[in-house]
Amino acid sequence: MTTEHRGNSLPPAQPSYIFRGHSAHIHSVQIVRQNTRLLTGDADGWIVYWKLESKRPVAVWKAHDAAILGTAEWGFDKIITHGRDHALRIWQLRATDEPNLSSLLPADGSSAHRPKPWLLHSLPVNTLNFCKFAMCRKQPAINIPSRGSNDQDKESASMPGASESILVAVPARDDKKIEVYQFPEERMASVVPRVQPQDTGMLMTLKLTHHHSAGEAMVIAGYEGGFTAVHLLGLNNSRSRSKGNGPTFAQTIYLSQPHSQPVLSLDASLDAKMYFTSSADAIIAAHRIPEGPLNIDEEEPEGSIDDPPESDLSALTVGEPPLQNYYPSRPSMNADNHDSSPSSDPEKTDPQHTEQISEPLTFSKRPVKPSSSPSPSLPISSQNGSMSTPTLSSAPKSGGLSSLLSSAPPLPKTRPPPPKIWTLALQPPFKTISTKHAGQQSLCVRADGRILATGGWDSRIRIYSAKTLKELAVLKWHKEGVYAVGFGEVYDKVPVAVSLQDDKEIEFKDGDGGDGGGGDGGGGAEVARQRGMVSGLGKMQRQREEQMQMKHWVVAGAKDGKVSLWEVY
Repeated sequence: MTTEHRGNSLPPAQPSYIFRGHSAHIHSVQIVRQNTRLLTGDADGWIVYWKLESKRPVAVWKAHDAAILGTAEWGFDKIITHGRDHALRIWQLRATDEPNLSSLLPADGSSAHRPKPWLLHSLPVNTLNFCKFAMCRKQPAINIPSRGSNDQDKESASMPGASESILVAVPARDDKKIEVYQFPEERMASVVPRVQPQDTGMLMTLKLTHHHSAGEAMVIAGYEGGFTAVHLLGLNNSRSRSKGNGPTFAQTIYLSQPHSQPVLSLDASLDAKMYFTSSADAIIAAHRIPEGPLNIDEEEPEGSIDDPPESDLSALTVGEPPLQNYYPSRPSMNADNHDSSPSSDPEKTDPQHTEQISEPLTFSKRPVKPSSSPSPSLPISSQNGSMSTPTLSSAPKSGGLSSLLSSAPPLPKTRPPPPKIWTLALQPPFKTISTKHAGQQSLCVRADGRILATGGWDSRIRIYSAKTLKELAVLKWHKEGVYAVGFGEVYDKVPVAVSLQDDKEIEFKDGDGGDGGGGDGGGGAEVARQRGMVSGLGKMQRQREEQMQMKHWVVAGAKDGKVSLWEVY
């Protein structure tokens, strides 16, 4: 329970409080609601919603049937949870809903009935690679001019709360790709293809934010092979507007390999000019995100829906037209022909090519004279290993399907052009440091961009300078590995929005309203009146909440099922 400080002789720091109540490993911790609530998730799928002022739970429910991977807040009334049961869920949790939910902790028994918040959205996602989701607003919070955007878009982006839509990035079914969805529309907004030509390994960690100069949303990803990449989504460019509601394809603008082991975590600064990565090795790396000009409107990246896969194109060789192209809507009935060519599958046939050679079938009625002599043999000619259409040697051409096949135009002898593949050279990171402590994960950057924190397999919480990557402090209390770390917000003054909301909550619980009827009908005048009349216990409670909001918090969850709260720097 000590703290090692580098370069000074300050006394060892102690945690301000230890939250106990989980009976499984802590996988997610996050301070939400402007430093008034704490959200924790464990390996059994339980979510506990704590009130920081009283250090007591206000809502407990089982959000998933498997381990919690990550959590986030959306506005002041929604919570997002991501579990290993292949589900991402969005819950409605308002301050007025807290009295209706259970406060019985998971350690007190899992068989008791606990009501759940209202479920707004549920999205099936891939969770086989242990990568948690990432979230950001669709429009940047500040007015950042973007390429191809008009004045109306810029004004809407600069207005606080103007856009309620959010973007959520999750691993795709292909563990090297990323899918980005838009809520509340519940539609796929963008797809991040594989990084070419490097074999990055499967996706390990994600960050979704906005490019500081382009004004576009971008995905920062870390991979199993020690790679990290920045993908620009291009949701506001002219190409995406022409596609309507269809998904766009991201462009990779930065690729680096600073680590020799899988990337465990990453986070970006608030201005999105720098981001940091940690890995299973002992290295922490800082990266500069490239600035413009970014020509994302010129070409379509690899992986477009209009381009067939490269593996299918390699199977099409000159002089070997597949017979199955004559039947674009029917499977082949001949097993030998089906196995002889990989491109005989109708699903792998180029649609444009099929439309070019397919003609409407017309049947002509012709009398067929019976012949007493046996039918001559059907010679099959082979040239360049390809089969030609069977033809009769002496008998007149009979009507029906065979005559139509024999008169069909031959397939073109040219190979379709291969799809365009984006290639990007590896770039060195801006700065790296060897910490000599392997397995640092859950890296997070504080909102002011001055320090960052990591949780280690060695049960330590380490604080680093974001400017120099110098180790500033080591927080030691947990006896087992630290899996999750998070910062609180940094404020110069008490946020007004939460102050008004908390005054309504005080009126509901401590006032003379009884069953809380005054919490919804008082309006702004009632809130102002309540703020002036709060006295005694209510006034002291409000002062404690303001003190909690103004402090600089670090929270950590460990394998021992405990959550520690620290005040640092």
